[in-house]
Amino acid sequence: MRLLLALALAASWLDAQGSVVDLTILHFNDFHSRLMPSPQGTGGAAHLATAIRRERAHCPRCLLLNAGDNVQGSPVSTVYRGLPVFEVLRPLKTDAFVLGNHEFDYGYERINDFLAAAGHPILAANFQTAEGRLFTEAGHVIIERDGLRIGIVGVLMEDLVPGFTSAAKFGPNRMLPALATLKAEAARLRDQTDLLIALVHLQREACDEIVATLPEYAITISGHDHGGKENLFEVDGRVGARLRASGTELGRLDVRYDQASRKVIQANWKKIPITARDFPPDPEVAALVEKWESKVRAVVDTPIGQSSARLDRPGTRAWIESVMLRKTGADFAHMNQGGVRDILPEGQILARHIWNIMPFDNAMVVAKVAGKKIPGFIRGAQTLDPEKLYSVVTIDFLVEAWRNAQDPALQDFGRALPLDGPMLRDVLIEAVRQGQP
Repeated sequence: MRLLLALALAASWLDAQGSVVDLTILHFNDFHSRLMPSPQGTGGAAHLATAIRRERAHCPRCLLLNAGDNVQGSPVSTVYRGLPVFEVLRPLKTDAFVLGNHEFDYGYERINDFLAAAGHPILAANFQTAEGRLFTEAGHVIIERDGLRIGIVGVLMEDLVPGFTSAAKFGPNRMLPALATLKAEAARLRDQTDLLIALVHLQREACDEIVATLPEYAITISGHDHGGKENLFEVDGRVGARLRASGTELGRLDVRYDQASRKVIQANWKKIPITARDFPPDPEVAALVEKWESKVRAVVDTPIGQSSARLDRPGTRAWIESVMLRKTGADFAHMNQGGVRDILPEGQILARHIWNIMPFDNAMVVAKVAGKKIPGFIRGAQTLDPEKLYSVVTIDFLVEAWRNAQDPALQDFGRALPLDGPMLRDVLIEAVRQGQP
């Protein structure tokens, strides 16, 4: 009897050990078309490619995941409407990519071109056409690594309109609730997979909520919040990771995973800084970068003026608002901080610097609005005459968001402003040429 019991315990122990596997996930997010390294020598597609190649060499069971927002952030993306970024990143051989909100910046139809150029699955399980079919034709992908069946489900924010894109760019399509979609996909995939990964482009609170409340997903790789995470987020055998933006980091998440309990039993996460010094450029990717950067260099790498001081992003926002006021003579100017994508450096200013600060094709719009309609976040502490008309200057993106807001007063304010005007980027370039930094 004792022998039988010992054999049974040994068999149980062996079964338990056999259910534990190792997996490595390489990941990045919010690349934002930063094909070239920064002036400080960080990031750059060719340098990121070298880092990925090196990590894969020590990564027997390995995935590469991208958590969205490849496009928008540099002139090459703005001029060529995002497509070069997917061509440049194709040699990285990404296993799965989830759509981010900025993939809609050139209109939803452009996503079809991204699908054709990517060379890897583009996921969006909660993004449907007006007819109710998946727009990307894939909400999930199942990848096998040495017998381990890994299901990857991609979702992005359901409140895409009006907060992150315009109704015109989103088109007749619809978004389903992100977390409910993840639960539905998990139920569908459970018997087909040994491990589920949520690959998401969501606000940070929603990303943490997945880890905390959806036990079906052992791993969550997320994007959208450019600040990343300081440490791995861990809850009861589930983990979540997110990096800083612009290709300045590559994440490596090494996990020991128990297939029997469907939990992570050990996790080690490191963030690898991508620098030109530590990672020489990958020749194939570098050639693709040069192909596209050479096309825009003549347009954007031209000196336009000087700046006497370096401005951080809040300072750059204040400078933009001051330019808008001087240009229009308005009483109030409002620029959203999220629309300011880079800083104004000290010294010589190139047109490229302004394109990096303002990659979006936003129009500067101005109108006279009754004081009673102007919201507090624009007028500040100033007391206004309710019936007097005051001039307000802002951008069309915000006007469209206000028109579609839940607050009737904000809707009314948005309808008082137009949607057309000169390109703000051109106004800023003109201001630098006139010595206004």
